[in-house]
Parts: sequence; C-alpha cells; structure tokens
Amino acid sequence: MYHNIRLSALEHLHFEGERQACRYVVENIEIQDSLTEEELVRSILQGLQKVIHDGIEVETLIGILEENYGVTGSCCMELIEKIKLELDMYCPDRKRLYFADLGETGSYAKRKTLYFLSDSFSQFLQL
Repeated sequence: MYHNIRLSALEHLHFEGERQACRYVVENIEIQDSLTEEELVRSILQGLQKVIHDGIEVETLIGILEENYGVTGSCCMELIEKIKLELDMYCPDRKRLYFADLGETGSYAKRKTLYFLSDSFSQFLQL
C-alpha cells in the first residue's frame, strides 16, 4: 500500500554565532489517501500518457515520479519495473526505456499475445 500523508512538525532552530542547527518534532501524521500498487501504477500511467515515449531516459522518469507524484527515490525503480511490465517496455542499456511493440506514434499500446497448442510435442506458436 502507498499512503499520501500530511505531516505536521515543529522546527526548532538553535543558533551559535554564525552556525545554526535544526531539529524537527513531529506533532501529527494523518493518512490522506491510500492506494494499492496497481492503483498507483494505473493512476500514474494515466498522467504519463503524453510523457512516456520510446527512448525515454530512466533518470528523466525517476525525476518525474519524484517531483510530480511524490514517489520516494527508493520506490522509483520498483515502480518503473511495474510500468515496464504494464506497457510492454524493455531497457537494454539500463538508461532508456523502449516499447517492445510500438503502436501509433505518440501513444502506447499493451501487447496481446495468444498461444495455441500446435501439436502433441507441446510447441507453442506466438501470434
């Protein structure tokens, strides 16, 4: 589960000459909303439809997830893996994402694969 929280804290500043130190005391934490991982991925994909393109840099996508969706850095790569699976993408150089099956220019389409049993040796054909 992913939680959107509201955090209230007091900031205490301590000055010693030109130096300063900060200390934070949490007063209240409220959960505003909760989403499953699938709901979060679906929500993000809806918002990223015009942003995700063939060859998008992983670092760019991480920046978008952190800045626009509040996803922490430690969760970004796991979420990108889910996005890759959902959109049928691959990342051969670990720097850019590419569509395995390009749909129309500027859009993405999820690949559908059908398998048929073709003979008694259990060979499968991909259509």
